[in-house]
Amino acid sequence: MTGEHEQQTPAGGHWRIATELPPDVFSVLRKPNKAINPVTIVATVDPDGKPRTAPFGSLRAANPRLLRLACNRYHDTFSNICRNGQVSVAVLAQPNIAVSILGRARIVRKEMEIAEHFVILEIDIEEVKNDMMRRGIIKNGIVFTPPEDLKGFYEGAIAEIEVMQPA
Repeated sequence: MTGEHEQQTPAGGHWRIATELPPDVFSVLRKPNKAINPVTIVATVDPDGKPRTAPFGSLRAANPRLLRLACNRYHDTFSNICRNGQVSVAVLAQPNIAVSILGRARIVRKEMEIAEHFVILEIDIEEVKNDMMRRGIIKNGIVFTPPEDLKGFYEGAIAEIEVMQPA
């Protein structure tokens, strides 16, 4: 993995900082079968300079250096990204994945086919930080189940993100 600083555990697998998603994190964020879980937490900066967080199930890894997600244009996350583009993504997932991803976000599709008030954002990854405790186990990530009447929307939005040309 390019640009990483090794910090070995007795098992030899601990890393600290990377410039792209390690293979295990990339796999978790590829989310097969239009899955929305694990949910990620996206942090942006509001107009007063304060951090603001929101959960997103649509976040996908397009490649090890690029993330994509669907976002409602009326959501504070969208407004904050339009203003300064700074973003941090927290991922907690099995097996023992706890990372913070720093990057810059931008709009790549101003209107989604599934819903005109949703956009597709891309996040260029600048840094991936391993936040996993050396002696701990993550058994579950953040799990969300949409109501029956919205399952089609979630599947359609995720499908639209996934069919975009590879970056």
